[in-house]
Amino acid sequence: MGPVVRVAVVGLGRVARHVHLPLLAKLDKYFAVTAVCDAQHGYAADVARRMRVPGSGVFTDVRSMFGCGEFDAVLLLTSGSHAALAAEALKRGYPVFCEKPLAHTLDEAGVVRQAGDRLMLGYMKQYDPMVTEAFGSLDLLTIRHIDVSVLHPPERFPQIDWTPAPGSGSTSGSVAPPEHVGPRVHWEYRAVLDSVCHDLALIRLLGGGTGVDVDAAYSWGARDGESGSLEFSGPLSHGGRYSVRWHYLPDYPEYEERVRVHTEDGTYDLAFGNPYFFGADSGFERELLAFHSFVTAGTPPLSGIAEGTADIRTGMLVLDTLGKSG
Repeated sequence: MGPVVRVAVVGLGRVARHVHLPLLAKLDKYFAVTAVCDAQHGYAADVARRMRVPGSGVFTDVRSMFGCGEFDAVLLLTSGSHAALAAEALKRGYPVFCEKPLAHTLDEAGVVRQAGDRLMLGYMKQYDPMVTEAFGSLDLLTIRHIDVSVLHPPERFPQIDWTPAPGSGSTSGSVAPPEHVGPRVHWEYRAVLDSVCHDLALIRLLGGGTGVDVDAAYSWGARDGESGSLEFSGPLSHGGRYSVRWHYLPDYPEYEERVRVHTEDGTYDLAFGNPYFFGADSGFERELLAFHSFVTAGTPPLSGIAEGTADIRTGMLVLDTLGKSG
């Protein structure tokens, strides 16, 4: 197993509370949470009590936490671009587990790349047991087509036995909606970096290569400030093609994702449900164990800075191709 890795957790929102924190508690032979940080002090203090983190390990400011030095690695679980925090953590010598997206622009990704290389991206579907099984028996040269279809209603989380109270200093209810600039103003770009990136990670893993090129793209159905339907396709690095069809459906009953890999010998059919309802030996659990191996033994992750940068490039290619297709 190797030594227990002391981790600092930055960002204590829904995904952290429903996924990563319970798994870190379960994997106590591998990890110990020794610092937590969230802009809302009530979140940080409540999580610290439940995770048995001492009061000296509770922070509302990340840079103050980085100066603490009572941890070996950092988990960045905040929303939005992670470039600035990832770069600072890497410069201080900490290995980083980073939720998607790595960054919003290629320039931001370049800042991370210049800061260091000990970063793992949280693309948990790459570590899903059925993906591991398929990858182990798949001959890349026989792939004719990778077909991805995603039906995405609003996120739904399972019930948990606690919800931290914001407490004093909370800005809950007073924060204005984000104002997107550059490529982020396009919902198609946000869909790629915030959701479809998981499918790009599977296409890279199963189809080979680091980047995913785009030669056709269409979007439709967006209304009332919400995302719509996005379709794009392109070549695979070892021959064959891929296609992605992603639909945001506000009234659809449940999340569905299907990845079908058609080869000359047969079809690998991978079906995913709501990612936040998971059992033992999940992709989430396996990716944390992979991060432990990354920190303690230097085992390369399946996705890092190069792959996160490639996803940004793919998002920009989608926009460029949409512009050409009208």
